[in-house]
Amino acid sequence: MKAVANLISYVFHPLIIPTLGMLIIFNSNSYVNFAIPYELKKAIVMLVAVSTFIIPTLITLLLFNRGYIQSVEMATTKERYLPYGFTIVFYFFTIYMLQKAPIPPIIFNFMIGATVSVIIAFIINIKWKISAHMIGMGGLVGALIAISFLLDLNLMSYITLSVLVAGLVGSSRLFLNAHSPAQVYAGFFLGLTCQVFSIYF
Repeated sequence: MKAVANLISYVFHPLIIPTLGMLIIFNSNSYVNFAIPYELKKAIVMLVAVSTFIIPTLITLLLFNRGYIQSVEMATTKERYLPYGFTIVFYFFTIYMLQKAPIPPIIFNFMIGATVSVIIAFIINIKWKISAHMIGMGGLVGALIAISFLLDLNLMSYITLSVLVAGLVGSSRLFLNAHSPAQVYAGFFLGLTCQVFSIYF
């Protein structure tokens, strides 16, 4: 069970969620999908994947290798300062690059929501270890719900699957004693709220 919980935590790591969200948006039956040329969609996914997942992951591994953090799981709040800081920088870089692209506002707002949630998580983390995994899953669920209402789009299958995965991720974090129930629930609702407000309002 511990191996399964670890696998779920790694597969649905919070850093992969923005890329996953972009892939879902670009495969939905909406104007966002059809209004953007394939090459531009591919470039956006690559930008998001590299700057919000690959580079922050490599930096975390480098910090671990140099001894700045004791483990890649970052069990303590102090270990999360540098990784969070670098992640925020590259999230802002992603937003800056997206501003230059001819894309619908909904894509830009999705990244705004993700960035705001990371910034708030960084602030909360100074005193309390909120669940980053659940912030990511809550953000994905919130984004899909907001997009569904905003575009009058049926994304129920994606939303249902995301909620089920969020439940698995939350259960895994609890099973591994990585977080308390309050930290798991707080993370989910923080991510959901940030995306709903960023996209819908």
